[in-house]
Amino acid sequence: MPFFRWARIWVLSLSGLVLTGSIAAAAVPQDMQDFNHYTFAVMWHPGVCATWSNAGPACKDLSPAAKINQEWTMHGLWASRPRSLLAAGMNGPTWWHYGCYWYNPEHALPKGSCANPPLNLPEALHQRLYAHMPMAQICLDRHEYYKHVVCFGETPEQFFPKELDLLDKLNASAFTAFIRDHRGQWVARNAIMKAFADSFQVKNADALELRCENPSHHIHELERQGNILTQAWITIHKDKVDAFPAPESLEKGRKGNCAEKIHILN
Repeated sequence: MPFFRWARIWVLSLSGLVLTGSIAAAAVPQDMQDFNHYTFAVMWHPGVCATWSNAGPACKDLSPAAKINQEWTMHGLWASRPRSLLAAGMNGPTWWHYGCYWYNPEHALPKGSCANPPLNLPEALHQRLYAHMPMAQICLDRHEYYKHVVCFGETPEQFFPKELDLLDKLNASAFTAFIRDHRGQWVARNAIMKAFADSFQVKNADALELRCENPSHHIHELERQGNILTQAWITIHKDKVDAFPAPESLEKGRKGNCAEKIHILN
């Protein structure tokens, strides 16, 4: 496909450590900017630490008093498929698997997130990001940038403040207060969805996808079904990111995988 062959010319190999995030916006094909929405993905840190076997040093502070355990932490901000890739026949699972890695020679994936080059962020941005993305300690920041951002032409200095501003707005909401106030409890999925709809003044919570996972060890028999809250994915229209969380910024997304009762870990 001509577009794919051409695209490889300007997105270079990770093995050469040249993907620094400094690709000039002018070098990005215009149609890469033509996509519909973002998926804004945030984590509930205690749930992630209970279910992810590879979290390691990112989970060294699980005190209920720690700020990262009282609010959402950052996962990512993922662009949907550009229309050029839709027209070329790329399906959804392929895009979610590769993202910007598609443009590496032979579509090569890195051997782990830490195989990506360091981002070398300005100190103030580094401090802010690591305060709100504990999984950056296992290189989630690198993975998110090189998989979901670099081929769209934004530098880390352009992208991460936008993402963190969204997180600040979400964590200031009544929805996050509801989650925080129900830590340590089993909560009806519908009650969480209603809290989202009420907080953001929408008729329903179809922009919200709740993600639950199995624990690394069983705390309760019901958790064998995978009912520990780990993430929330919110669909935001690409051109209305600045308006988030206004109702007009939200779009219908996918259904989540959580059961009727969800354990919000403390």
